[in-house]
Amino acid sequence: MLYDRRARSELITRWTRKNAVHQSNTVTWLDRYPQLFAAAQTELSENTAPAILSFGCSSGEEVVSLRRYFPSARLVGAEINAVQLAACMHLAADPQMTFIRSTPAAIAELGPYDAIFCMAVLQRLPHEVERRGIRNIAKRYPFARFSDEVKFLADQLRPGGLLVTDHCQYRVEDVDAPLRPVVNATLSLAKGPRFDPSGEMIAPQPVVARMFRRFDARGGHAEGEMIRLGVIERMED
Repeated sequence: MLYDRRARSELITRWTRKNAVHQSNTVTWLDRYPQLFAAAQTELSENTAPAILSFGCSSGEEVVSLRRYFPSARLVGAEINAVQLAACMHLAADPQMTFIRSTPAAIAELGPYDAIFCMAVLQRLPHEVERRGIRNIAKRYPFARFSDEVKFLADQLRPGGLLVTDHCQYRVEDVDAPLRPVVNATLSLAKGPRFDPSGEMIAPQPVVARMFRRFDARGGHAEGEMIRLGVIERMED
C-alpha cells in the first residue's frame, strides 16, 4: 500500500491532519452525483453566477463536473490532501475555478457561497464500519466532529444557500444548524448505516434528505419549513 501514491497520501493526511480530516479516502470520478447536481441546478436556476464550494474535492473531478451544470459559476475546490490538491492544479485553466487547501480560514476568505457540495466527506472508514458490523461509532467518529463541520459549512452559506451532502454517517437533520431539508428531489433511503448523536446505529435504515437550504436563524422556522421537516419524520415512522 505504501508504494501506491494515492494510498500513501491518504495515510499521511490521516497522520498530519488527524484533527481536521473526516474521510481520508480520495477516490472520485466525473459526474458522480448527476441527480444531486441537476437538483441543485434547478434550485439555483435564478442565480446566473453562483459561488459554489466543493468541500473535499479530491483531485478535482467534482469541480470539473459542476462546471458543466453551472457554466457561469465561481467554483472553489477545497482539499485537505496535499497530493490530491496538487493534482487539481494540473486541470485545464479556468479563471473562475480556484483550488485551495481546506482550512476554515481559506474557505471563509472566498465565501460566502450560494451552494456547498460535501459529498462522501463526513464519515470515517465507512466500508470498515459496514464490513465489521460496528453498531456504535462514537469513539472512532464522534457526532461532535460531524456537527461542528456541518455548522461551519452552514455559516459559509448565504441565506437561502444550499448544502448538498451524500454518504454521511450521521444525519444533517440532527445538527442544531439553520438548515432545512429540500425534499422535492433529494429524499432517499440512507446509503449505508446511519447513526444517532449518541453514535448508535439507527434501525431500520432511515430516509434522509441530501439537500438543505440555509434560513435566517433569527427568524426561526416558518410554517412551510416545519411541514418539510415533518415529511421526513412521517416517512421514518
